[in-house]
Amino acid sequence: MYSRRSILFALPALGALWSIRGLAQAYPSRPIRFVVPIAPGSATDLVARQVSASLNKLWSQSVVVENRPGAGGVIGTDVVAKAQADGYTLLFTLSSHFTNPWLEKTPYDAVADFEPVARLVSTALVMVTAVDSKFKTVRDVIAAAKREPRSVSYASAGEGTASHMCGALLNTIAGIEMNHAPYKNGSQAMIETASGQVQVAFSGQAALPLIRAGKLRVLAVTSAQRSALMPDAPPMNKAAGIDGYDFSSPIWAFAPKGTPAAVVTKLSDALGVIVASPEFKAFCSAQALDPDYQPAATVRAGWSAEAAKWRRLVQLIRA
Repeated sequence: MYSRRSILFALPALGALWSIRGLAQAYPSRPIRFVVPIAPGSATDLVARQVSASLNKLWSQSVVVENRPGAGGVIGTDVVAKAQADGYTLLFTLSSHFTNPWLEKTPYDAVADFEPVARLVSTALVMVTAVDSKFKTVRDVIAAAKREPRSVSYASAGEGTASHMCGALLNTIAGIEMNHAPYKNGSQAMIETASGQVQVAFSGQAALPLIRAGKLRVLAVTSAQRSALMPDAPPMNKAAGIDGYDFSSPIWAFAPKGTPAAVVTKLSDALGVIVASPEFKAFCSAQALDPDYQPAATVRAGWSAEAAKWRRLVQLIRA
């Protein structure tokens, strides 16, 4: 038997539970905004648009993608950090979310000001050289760099980018010293590499047109496993004869800190359904992306480790 007193004490907790359930059931009741902190046409932008179209169908609710580029992603990210924490504004972002605070002062905390919703996809990069280059394998590159330090230059899309970190990581693990040649963007870096102005380069999708045109040779993918970016290319560890090299850049969905847990869970579950769908898998195949879903709870559990990983990579390029 429950006493009248115990029932009275339980009522507030029951009321809170009903309120949470009611909130999740009522959500969404108005348009949702996906903020992408980089320009249209990027992998992050394409993923956000694919998810928005799928979520629109799943929930019969308008989902709008808003590009807010600038300052390497800081401007758009800050918009979400300061948005109302109600589940109607989400950030779709990539590894720069964690690297920016270590490269410059940001008006937000990359961990404390956000709530993980899901990890959606990941993408490796490729190590390439000109098709007529003397380097036929990654081992050739490493051997040349060991014989004469800084004689081999690698191109990147710019200081602090993922492609910069890929080269710095290979320097560290292979015990070599390649010279970094930063360019304004990935496309320019690929053109210069194909022409032989630099010996090798690291890139994502920007390399694909010149690879397909027969201007660039792929030496390896930067992930530990084979990747949809270049399925026939060997992983770096195997290609270089080293251990411990693994670089891929995920794309995540984040909400402002304080977004109700019930809403985050509902969003996370819906994104999981979308990533598992044949339509999304076909999209990833066409865009050379690897579906890599993790729910909110899993992302949250690895939150600090993820931030620490990218901090270590920034430290490599700052060394």
